[in-house]
Amino acid sequence: MVTDTRRLTLRKTERLYEKKAIETLFADGKSFSSPPLRLLWTVFEGKAEPPVKVAFAVPKRSFKRAVDRNLLKRRMREAYRKNKYILYGAAELNMKHYQMMFVYTSKEKALYPEIESKIVVTLQRLVDKTNGK
Repeated sequence: MVTDTRRLTLRKTERLYEKKAIETLFADGKSFSSPPLRLLWTVFEGKAEPPVKVAFAVPKRSFKRAVDRNLLKRRMREAYRKNKYILYGAAELNMKHYQMMFVYTSKEKALYPEIESKIVVTLQRLVDKTNGK
């Protein structure tokens, strides 16, 4: 369970929505997959507030109906919000700033428990990759 006393929220300042930042992420970012998710990320040295900025995407090509895309994005946001402490601790400890985007890659709608377990695995894998383990 969470030992941090901070509230588990996902504020606007923690969202990656700037067009230039997203273009940079796609152009220069690294990525790895943990189906049904793909994570694009970049890391910057130094302290920033907030230490992590995140975005979520579900391709229109895979899900034509907006309600389906929105459902999957809500599930991803909630799973990330509940488990972001995994990445925040490492970011603050190592003085790094992350920008990342979760992209849903499957053609089928996954249930929340599956999405949450993949988000946790993905965040732990990102911490391991960026800390040289």
